[in-house]
Amino acid sequence: MARKLPSLNALRAFEAAARHGSFTAAAEELHVTHAAISRHVRELETWLKISLFRRLHRGVALTEPGDRYRRTLTSAFDRMAEVTAEITRDQAAGRLTVSVEPAFAARWLVPRLGGFRRACPEIDVELDPSNRVVDFRAEPADLAIRYGEGPWPGVRTIRLVEVICFPVCSPKLVEQVGGLARPADLQRVTLLHEETREWWHLWFEEARTPGIETSRGPMLADTNLTLEAAAAGQGVALGDNVLAADDIAKGRLVKLFDIESPSGAYHLVAPAANFDLPAVRAFRDWILAEIAIFRAPRQ
Repeated sequence: MARKLPSLNALRAFEAAARHGSFTAAAEELHVTHAAISRHVRELETWLKISLFRRLHRGVALTEPGDRYRRTLTSAFDRMAEVTAEITRDQAAGRLTVSVEPAFAARWLVPRLGGFRRACPEIDVELDPSNRVVDFRAEPADLAIRYGEGPWPGVRTIRLVEVICFPVCSPKLVEQVGGLARPADLQRVTLLHEETREWWHLWFEEARTPGIETSRGPMLADTNLTLEAAAAGQGVALGDNVLAADDIAKGRLVKLFDIESPSGAYHLVAPAANFDLPAVRAFRDWILAEIAIFRAPRQ
């Protein structure tokens, strides 16, 4: 049996106007004109054959039937919105969007991501490589991997791994310059800089090696590029125990000296509610297990 109902647009216009107590506010919410709201309300009143509002000198007020109708419609629209959100979440349960620093994505996460796909083939991961701090309220990211120390308001964080910096270069460069035995020897090579020359300055302070000129050498966009340039023999870069680890293990890079400089950490970050999503839980458990394997002593 067909339901006897007025126009959905008319119902939405009335409910918004009744909830706000204003045709203007309803028009702003629904992105239509004040005249369109007024027209829809008149259409609904004609269809119902009752007055829903009392027109006042300044504004409107609900009649008793109008208030009763508003309560029913608001409850119905709220429930429709809840069910829509539930269905959308169910449909999206097999997708996961991760905002991640480009260097971490390229040098650590992507080479290991096949393990997650094998463990959770039902989840499609989309990486959003970016250095910006993602706004979870305005962007589609489910979680993020951030570098630094925070704090980041409005989110829950899980500390993944500490970052320790140290100089690295290709084995061929060490051979070409006749060895690099102490920090002062870095005066004889090109220093590769990531975005700012401050990182080298801080490392030389840690090494207690004053007087080393840190303003020389090219500026590159990020850690990934500086490490690639170092592996190609173009100079010495500041690597770290996370992003340079695989290249050191493969012999593309060598760690110079035992002097290390602490430099923040990587964190898994998301609004607290997101950590209850099945795809986020699966990724969180996987990356924590992967980090534990990565940090274990290498044989």
